[in-house]
Amino acid sequence: MNKKRKDKILKALVYLFLSVYALFQLVPFYLRLVFSLQPKDFVPVLGEVYWWPEGLHFENYVNAWKMSNLGTGYLNSFIYVTIFTAVSAFIAILVGYVIAKKKFKGRKLIFIVLLATFMVPSEVLLIPNYIIVRDLGWLNTLTALIVPGLVNVVGIFLAKQFLETLPDSLLEAAVIDGASEMGIFFKIVLPMSSPVIATYVILVYTQMWNDYLWPLIVANRQEVFTVQLSLMTFQTNFQNGYDLILESAALILTLAPMVLIFLLFQKKFVEGISMTGLK
Repeated sequence: MNKKRKDKILKALVYLFLSVYALFQLVPFYLRLVFSLQPKDFVPVLGEVYWWPEGLHFENYVNAWKMSNLGTGYLNSFIYVTIFTAVSAFIAILVGYVIAKKKFKGRKLIFIVLLATFMVPSEVLLIPNYIIVRDLGWLNTLTALIVPGLVNVVGIFLAKQFLETLPDSLLEAAVIDGASEMGIFFKIVLPMSSPVIATYVILVYTQMWNDYLWPLIVANRQEVFTVQLSLMTFQTNFQNGYDLILESAALILTLAPMVLIFLLFQKKFVEGISMTGLK
């Protein structure tokens, strides 16, 4: 058997393994989807797995949307997550560009200090951040959700790693042509950073959309609830079968934007992962 044939067989086996693995990952979501479409009087038998619903009851999604006030949660999450992701991505690219391309004393030390913050668990910062937000009068506002954490070290690391691959000759040519520092950043650095920006958007948007702990701490009024806090409507002590069906429908609704974000940015995401060396 020649080497070319061995490579094809190996590649086929790898694809087969990944396909089976992906299928196993999708099964729980599929079962939730099936459960969300069951009729109102559906009573599951303990231990039995249902691969197809007893009818397609899409009204469950409408009822779940109304019952949990998901419209408000969707709007609040969309506003705060979008603003947070956009502003923090801009900061990450700006700081990453300075560290990667600007020669100044203490540059490496600054980068090491930033990386050292990875050793600090995020839970340690909950109380100090809460005290600051409370003293500024930001409780129960979207500002409390957006401002803390805008300087994202992961984003800075990704941007720095990516921008180091940007040829210095390109930036030097722009300087020779008379481009200003801001012109270089906005007309060259930002457009060429689209792969790492896409990677960052997927990672951060997913993380912030699914964030539960921090919004729970700083928001206790329903009008500022995020989509994850809206799901608490279904967390009662005495859930009946229909409550579980509506909860499944609501969970599917909260998952949909994340699937859309990944589909929109998946090509750039893969490119950004390969160029930043993220494992």
